[in-house]
Amino acid sequence: MIVLGAMSGTSTDGVDVAAIQIDPTSEEMRFLGAVSTVFTPDLRSNLLLLQQIPPQFGANSDPLGIFLQARRDLTLVYADSVNELLVTLGLDTKDVRVLGAHGQTLRHRPDLGYTYQMLDGALLASACQIDVVSDLRSKDVALGGQGAPLVPAFHQAWLNGKGIHERTAVLNLGGFSNLTVLHGAGVPVIGGDCGPANCLMDLWAQRVFSLPMDEDGEIASSGNPDQGLLNKLWAHPFFAQAWPKSTGRDEFNEQWFDSCVASFGILSPEDVMATLLALTVKAVESSLPAHVKQVYVCGGGAKNSALMAQLKSTCSPVDFLPIENLGLPTQAVEAAAFAWLAAQNISGKTGNCPSVTGARQGGVLGALYLCDSGR
Repeated sequence: MIVLGAMSGTSTDGVDVAAIQIDPTSEEMRFLGAVSTVFTPDLRSNLLLLQQIPPQFGANSDPLGIFLQARRDLTLVYADSVNELLVTLGLDTKDVRVLGAHGQTLRHRPDLGYTYQMLDGALLASACQIDVVSDLRSKDVALGGQGAPLVPAFHQAWLNGKGIHERTAVLNLGGFSNLTVLHGAGVPVIGGDCGPANCLMDLWAQRVFSLPMDEDGEIASSGNPDQGLLNKLWAHPFFAQAWPKSTGRDEFNEQWFDSCVASFGILSPEDVMATLLALTVKAVESSLPAHVKQVYVCGGGAKNSALMAQLKSTCSPVDFLPIENLGLPTQAVEAAAFAWLAAQNISGKTGNCPSVTGARQGGVLGALYLCDSGR
């Protein structure tokens, strides 16, 4: 069967949609294709506004109206991206069994018993004429888990399909970084979030250099990490916690970042960027188990050659390899994972890894919205 997945991550820069084919009998998977859509400036601005704690709404504004309009706008971007991928692949909606849609995380506080990914599943199913599975994190949180990361089960299934079962990890370098670690055949995977990755570097690039990101780490490469600032950032209590753990903009927000940087006003902007890159590397290095021999890398950070060079140097002799070696484009991995999770849902199969999230048990994840045809 053909299944689709759509993902907008903590970088809040756009939507990735991927298609995979799954053999219902053997469960073998094949990647079919993917597309990416960049958010308009207005939509991205509203999504970031809604992620602020507290959101800084203007005078006489309608916060609920802003939320509902952003949800509709985001859902229609998902729908347009799905339709674009169908045209690209020459597929009809009837060729697709289900669409797994992540939505945009606005709050993630499993310690308080909630996580929220904004999306209108009913509208998406109607707009695409495909059954939709969304709200995929809430069940794991209801079972006492972190609700994140959810991709390790897919990583394990994909790598096992390539004959890889042990001493291997998958590193996602998105807005935040997370790891999936394979111990061996029949042994539960472990993993979790490591810490900030692109989110803080992107914030600094946009604020100080008026750039969307530090392209290829050029700014960071022109500066030098400041040990004092790095120590200040590393003092965040998240880094001292053991897995299972997950994080997001709720914890690593602008207010926290600004308070850290304010203590080091004499630093050059380039040195701050270099320090943020060093923080990303330190978070990954401290999370990587000693038995891992090779790491497959995905996410936007995989394209940052300065970041990859520092990871390879710091974590030597571990091999860092592109996820493309396993037949998946780096930008499509998380979208493909949510396609797989949707397939698990309609098959009545477990989607989470309690060994990663800390949930009491495995569960079927997500809420199913039927399209108008009621397939």
